[in-house]
Amino acid sequence: YLESGGNAEYLLAATMDRVVLMPAGSLNLTGLRAEVLFYKGLLDKLDIEADMLAMGKYKSGVEPYLRDGMSDEFRESMTTLLDDLYTQLLNHIAESRDGISTEDASDLIDRGPFTAEEAKQEKLVDALQYYDELVETLKAASEDEDVQVGKPGSERERKVPDMNSFAGLMQLFSMLNPPQRAQATAENQIALIYASGAILPDIDAIFAPMSMITPKTLKKAFEKARTDDSIHAVVLRIDSPGGSALASDLIWREVMLTQREKPVVVSMGNVAASGGYYIAMAAGTIVAQPSTLTGSIGVFGGKLNLKGLYNKAGLTKEIIAHGQNATLYSDYGGFTPTERERVKKMMRTVYEDFVNKAAVGRSKSFDDIDEIAQGRVWTGRQAKELGLVDELGGLEDALSIAKKQAGFTEDDKLNLIVLPKQRPFFEQLIEQMIEDTEGSIQLPRQLASSHPMLSMLGKQSQYLFAWLSLFGFEGGTQVVTILPYDISIR
Repeated sequence: YLESGGNAEYLLAATMDRVVLMPAGSLNLTGLRAEVLFYKGLLDKLDIEADMLAMGKYKSGVEPYLRDGMSDEFRESMTTLLDDLYTQLLNHIAESRDGISTEDASDLIDRGPFTAEEAKQEKLVDALQYYDELVETLKAASEDEDVQVGKPGSERERKVPDMNSFAGLMQLFSMLNPPQRAQATAENQIALIYASGAILPDIDAIFAPMSMITPKTLKKAFEKARTDDSIHAVVLRIDSPGGSALASDLIWREVMLTQREKPVVVSMGNVAASGGYYIAMAAGTIVAQPSTLTGSIGVFGGKLNLKGLYNKAGLTKEIIAHGQNATLYSDYGGFTPTERERVKKMMRTVYEDFVNKAAVGRSKSFDDIDEIAQGRVWTGRQAKELGLVDELGGLEDALSIAKKQAGFTEDDKLNLIVLPKQRPFFEQLIEQMIEDTEGSIQLPRQLASSHPMLSMLGKQSQYLFAWLSLFGFEGGTQVVTILPYDISIR
């Protein structure tokens, strides 16, 4: 049932046996587009110089800082990506809707969007009904006279508490301290480890507005999986654009150590690119959705030179430095020739290590991986053809593969244990206070991944936070393995 919908909503709806659209609704099938914002002009107006470098000719994350438009390589990569996603959209509509071919689907999209009546005439939907009418239709079609039809989302809606009342404050504490699910205790288990968000170092962040992946959190999860004899296999569910190259490597090590002990199967969600692919490539088997964005094997880095902005604002700095490269990470000037060479060498080392580990993990040569790496992003379907992933499928498929690799049959019953175990908010807070060597009270970063109050800031602010965390502090991560853009299908 749709009140209205676009590409993503219809992609899901078309899978169902029937699609019912609200009579006053609309179906906004208009095709796919990619919009890239370039801010070099703004930086120029502010007298900010972007001193950025990239390894991989398709690693385009630096282009918005340095160019006014796409390079040929960036345009080629994005065009190829959209071509495959668009083909998948057409194929899905044709496979799901009787009487519609891929050519028909392409023609329909070119004539969209559609009113409800037009959508029904074009056989994109089966009926036009209000929700109460649909409920009566379902009841009439059921053999059970007492059948009940629930309201969508009513059981799971979580409203933001009123912070002006004591009851609202208590509700907030309840949201920050959710009830714990009982952990599986059976002898035969599969561990499911979630890795969602940007990959960041183990630094403290107060109320970080995003889900994050840190080496410390996943290290505990993988150690539990390795040492618990009741756990026979691990499924790592990744939904990450990457992030810190160092943090990605630390997590890669944990995956590799676990793979030596028991099967590790990766299940890729919407995106597992750059650092997200880095942490996947040590697994024995990688499963991706056809539309997963993956690959992006490349690195980039650099800094913003704010000297011009400081001067424009009437601010000056004096720097006293000992050491030829002491000003490497200073924001009051670009890289010197010597510093630039050091940064390029460091980035080249990270890139070659990335490619080499991918080659070992995929049983290919360095040159084979280097040819399809270069920072280029692939869909899951393309990655399967290139040998970057093993199978196409979802989480259920990955769990089935893990079960088989652990030596069990489809009929064997195994419990699923989710790691890392979510701990109450106040337990995390006390731990952070104890670990803080300087005595200041800071709230642990894990809040962001588990509490709805902190996710209200939205996906764009979450992506911004990742960038600030990677580049926004002295001595921060200047070499990153992160997808250079955030893609959402509209």
